[in-house]
Amino acid sequence: MDDMLKGFLVDRLGMSDEDLKKISEEQQKEMMNVARKAGKYRVVAEVVSSRYCAAELKAGQKYVIEPAQMINMEESTAPLCLGALTPLGHKLEVYLDRMGHSDKVASSLRGFRCTDPGVGLNGLGTVEFKISIEEVPGK
Repeated sequence: MDDMLKGFLVDRLGMSDEDLKKISEEQQKEMMNVARKAGKYRVVAEVVSSRYCAAELKAGQKYVIEPAQMINMEESTAPLCLGALTPLGHKLEVYLDRMGHSDKVASSLRGFRCTDPGVGLNGLGTVEFKISIEEVPGK
């Protein structure tokens, strides 16, 4: 196993030697691909429309995700909302998978809606986001 990967898994995550042995060579390769790219890119999910949102998400607000799956709280302007973060989490899983398997980081992760179905469908509001993948400034 690569020393950098092992250091991350053991030192940062506290993974046991027993569990390290369970990580296949294919998984190691994918993790290394993600590690090489994750610090260079970030995902920005920007609100493009909002209607009757109880969390008060508004057009132009955004979530900035870097590296890979951590919310950059300093640059994010949208209030935290589980109804928005849940589908964003699913999109990030696709993003990570593509980083692990491909040299192309840009993808078809175009956008998503929050989990509230809106008025008329037993919900209240709904929020739509567009997704962009950007190079991290200064990297």
